[in-house]
Amino acid sequence: MSDELAKVTNTVRAFAECWNRHDMEAFAELFTLDAEFVNVVGLWWKGRDEIKKAHEFTHATMFKNSQLTMSDVSIRFPAETIAIARCRWVLEGHLSPEGKALPARNGILVQVLSRNSEIWSIIDSQNTDVIEGVLSRPQ
Repeated sequence: MSDELAKVTNTVRAFAECWNRHDMEAFAELFTLDAEFVNVVGLWWKGRDEIKKAHEFTHATMFKNSQLTMSDVSIRFPAETIAIARCRWVLEGHLSPEGKALPARNGILVQVLSRNSEIWSIIDSQNTDVIEGVLSRPQ
């Protein structure tokens, strides 16, 4: 399984590498044609084309100078051809809608990947902002 772990890890890391090059063509290729993606504000994109278009827009605007760093990658295999990957991330260099520099953001990215032949591709992705100091508590 260590070979498969390395392949999944490479796909997860390629997400940040493509992001940092602002190469949304290569970024989109990490996803299956029918992949889905929910971003940090709850926008839900269905299909590789929607995922690509949304990221092309944000990388031409608010994320055009951003850099994404991933850490604490955790991967498990609930089935032989399915992987669930979680990682922490830090985003720096992004802008407000008005074009002002924003402070670094932190979050957690969850990706579900499937193996087709030797290739691991993202079939589902959910991104969450971590908001420091906000705790869950009973109502």
